Formats: sequence, structure tokens, C-alpha cells
Amino acid sequence: MQRLTKRLVLALPLLLVAACSSDDRSASTTTQASTTTQASGSTAASTAASTVGTATGAKKLSVSIGEPAAIDPGLAQEIEGAQVIRLLFLPLVALDPALEVVPGVATKWSVSDDGLTWTFDLDPDAVFSDGRPVVAGDFVFAFARSADPDLAAPAAYQGLPIKGWADVSNADPSGKIGDVPVTGVRAVDDHTLTIETEAPFALLPKVLTYPIFDPVAPEYVSTDAKAAAYADQPIGNGPYTMVGPWQHNVGITVAKNPAYSGPAGIADEIEFTIYSDADTAYKDFKAGNLDIARNVPADDVADARSFADRFLVTPTGALNYIGFPTNVTPFDNPDIRLALSLAVDRDGIAERIWSGTQIPATGMVPAQVPGALQTVCDGCTYDPDRAKQLYAAAGGIPGNKIVLYDIADDGQAGLEPIINSWKDLFGLDVEVRSFEFAQYLEETAAGKAVGPFELGWVWDYPSMYSFLSPLFESTSDANNFGYSNPAFDALLEQARTAKDEAAGLPFLTKAQGIVEKDLPLIPEMFGEDGGVYDTRLSNVKVDTGALWRLELIDVDG
Repeated sequence: MQRLTKRLVLALPLLLVAACSSDDRSASTTTQASTTTQASGSTAASTAASTVGTATGAKKLSVSIGEPAAIDPGLAQEIEGAQVIRLLFLPLVALDPALEVVPGVATKWSVSDDGLTWTFDLDPDAVFSDGRPVVAGDFVFAFARSADPDLAAPAAYQGLPIKGWADVSNADPSGKIGDVPVTGVRAVDDHTLTIETEAPFALLPKVLTYPIFDPVAPEYVSTDAKAAAYADQPIGNGPYTMVGPWQHNVGITVAKNPAYSGPAGIADEIEFTIYSDADTAYKDFKAGNLDIARNVPADDVADARSFADRFLVTPTGALNYIGFPTNVTPFDNPDIRLALSLAVDRDGIAERIWSGTQIPATGMVPAQVPGALQTVCDGCTYDPDRAKQLYAAAGGIPGNKIVLYDIADDGQAGLEPIINSWKDLFGLDVEVRSFEFAQYLEETAAGKAVGPFELGWVWDYPSMYSFLSPLFESTSDANNFGYSNPAFDALLEQARTAKDEAAGLPFLTKAQGIVEKDLPLIPEMFGEDGGVYDTRLSNVKVDTGALWRLELIDVDG
């Protein structure tokens, strides 16, 4: 799933979200739109809900996160919430640790010869954590809810390829969430769901791993009071269930879901401890108060190396960037954008600030993504002389002052060299405005920012589409840059309607070239997720979507 992230501290915390899955849930995966996938089987579900509790001597672990923007799957938009949601919910299809599509609630699926209609056979043993069966109608409702303008889901754009989705999302709010179904989504019976797309869309199974497509029982959110309670304690169908509601800015605790029909998680209880800054989390880890500290701050990287193989650095499909409001003067001038980008010494920042744990960005898409350009984009080089020439020729920035938006809890180590370069080369006065992450997303939403803003993006699956469509397409709600290029949009449409992923790659590669020339953002670093973990933990894994596979971790005592 596409995901907004915090700027890299060592790692970037995805909108969006990889779906919950397990290595051994199935024996096969789908790789082509024409294939059918069959699960190898699942264990029988509990027939009734059980009281959630943690026995004496149970295996527990604690992990740091920032305050999520949301843990309601319909409102998912970033990595912090995704770390929790993926344990609470199992979508139709899921992503394994290698980000390959595997069965979720759907035990098998197929697509019609014309590539338009997908049929999903659902596990009859699937239940929510309260014992209520998961049926096809719950997906019909969840899709309608996520598309509904009354909910205003930040990632609603994910469903646009589905027939009728745009009709719902573009309609005027009715005052009732989920009351208008998406015409392309239909429950044939309790255990059969069909999804029709506007045009052939080979990537649909991968997109369906995004949390906004997770099942929601209508009765859980049938009133405002129930919806408010659900936002703090959603009832899911995944391997874990919540122990009490979300304690905002304090923590979230989940325990094994006894009603879950798939492979159980290893830890009996996982405590997400919420921190306002990564440095405090790292100090708590060193003091023995935390089992996993994610996002090791740049200043602590050298110290973290002392933990040897317990300092886990994982290359991810992540882009760390500074975005421009391209519809705001003077950032509507591509030469100003290029000048500011040419003033960034990526190699120096990677070495001096990140101690070599980050990779200087060469473009809008990490090089390991299939089809990505392997050349260095024009704006991704460090050329101070050319930067000054372009800046002067473009007339500079009025008043020699700009506002730069910063995430308060990630420090400014990576920003300081950029700010200093802009000051030295252009004589700019840079006003830094800092906000906590949840508010930051509001302040930098489309049409609100008046200057550059730091953010990041991490893929939900290894596809260029997972970067290019959400970030830059004109119709995307995640396009915070005001960027629009009809030629780019046309190439994305051609990639969407290609017969399979391979046939769509040339269109995506051309689209990458266009957006790198237009430069609506400054590519800074391709990310690596970095964290430290305690000696009593083993089998610690982070996927290339920057999601910690917490359910796989073994706990000794």
C-alpha cells in the first residue's frame, strides 16, 4: 500500500500500509492477472469469541511508534498506524514478508478473460475477534465506507480503478457513511465476492492489500458513538486484537486473537509505546524499558552500531524528499525548484549525517523497483554553480525568505545541511515551522502549505505504480504538490490498462522521466529502516515496506 511516512530518522515511518499476512498461510501466489490462487488450507476458526487476556508467564514485547494518525483501517494513511492495523486485520489478499501477494480472507481468486471482473472465494471459517463471521457483505460495506466522501478517507484514491468508486467518492456528502454501495463490488453470497474494474487492472490484488479494503461489519460503526469507539478500538479479523482502547500519546496494546483462523502470532502480547521523539525511545531501549526502538536518530547511529547484529538496517522501497507546493509562487517556476534541488549535497548528507546508512536518491523511484530508471536525474546532482545561475536567472525568491515545514519529533539533522546550503548559495532566510506528525499531515495537505515540506513515501509492494500514481497523478488525494501533467497522467492510464504488470512497465518508466524533469519534489534519500532490539528477541524481520513483522518475533521470557 502506498504510505506517507515521516522523514527518515534512520527509517521512514507509509501512508499506507502493508496488509497482515504470514509466511505459511498459503502455498502459492498470484503473479499474473489470469492466474487463480488456491490456499493450502487454514485451521478451523473458533466458533465463539474468547475473552482476551494474557496469562502469567506469557510472551510479551514492546515496540516504539509515533502517535498514529489513525488505526481505523478506513482512515489509514501512514506507517505508524499501519504497524498496528496490519496485526488487527486480514484483508482479502495479503502481502508476505517478501511483499508477494498471498491469500488473506480470500482462499483463491481469478479474473475474467476480459480482465475486468475478479472473483474471490472467502474462507468460511473467517471471523472477527468477537466471533462474528466475516462475510462478503462486510467487504461490500467497507469499500462503500472508504469511498464515501462523508468519511473523507485520506487514501480513498486507492479504489479509483474499481467500477463505480469515483461515482461514490465524487458525490456530495449525504450525512451517512457507507450508505451508497460501489457498483463494481458485489456479494454473490456470503463467501463469494466479485470486484469489477473500470478497465483491465492487473495490479488489483496488490492494491487490495491496502487497509481501506479491510473488512468492516456495518453494525460496528452504525452510530456516531459506535464509530467513535471503533476509531480507538477497531474490531478486526487479524491475528491480534486490542486490549482496551488506544491511549492517545501513551500506547496501544494488542493480544493474540483466539478467534483467528490463520497461523497465530508468536508473542502473546505486543505493546506499542508511543513516543513524541525517537531519541527518547532510543534512550528507553538502552535503559531496558523497551524491547524494540524503531527509527534510530542520526545522532545515535554510531552508538547503535555497538549492538552489532541487533542494530537491524533494512533497505526499503522508500523515498525521502522535500516537496514543493507547485501551484504557489515562486515554486510554480521549475527553474527555482531545480536550483533548490541542485543545492543539495546528497552524498555528503548520506555520509556525514546518516553515517552511510542511507542511499543518496537518484530519482523519484528507488533503483531496486522493477522498471525504475537507473540513471541519475538532472535535479539529483550537486551542482552549486549551476544552482546559483538558475536561481538568479529565474529572479530568485521574493524577499529572500521561504517557509520550510518540519516534523517536530524527528530532529533536523538531515535538514540542517540543506538549510545551510540554501542560505550560503542564495542568501535565503529559511523559517522552519515544526509540527507533531498527525498535525503535520494536516498542515502540508494539498493547497495548505506555502513552502517546501519534508516527507517520505514507502511502497506497499514492489511496483513503480506504488510511487508514481499516488504521489503525482492529478486525481490522487496524496498528491500534495498541486502537480498536474496530462502527459504523465496519460502514461499512468496506459500502465493501468496494460494486460499485465510487465506490459505496463514501459509506460511507468516514461512517466518517471516526465516527473523527474518537472521536479515537484526534491529527491533526497532512498531509505533504509533502522532499529535496535533486545537480546531476548529472535527472528526479528522488517520487510522492504518498512513494516516490522512483529507477529513472527520469538520472545525468550
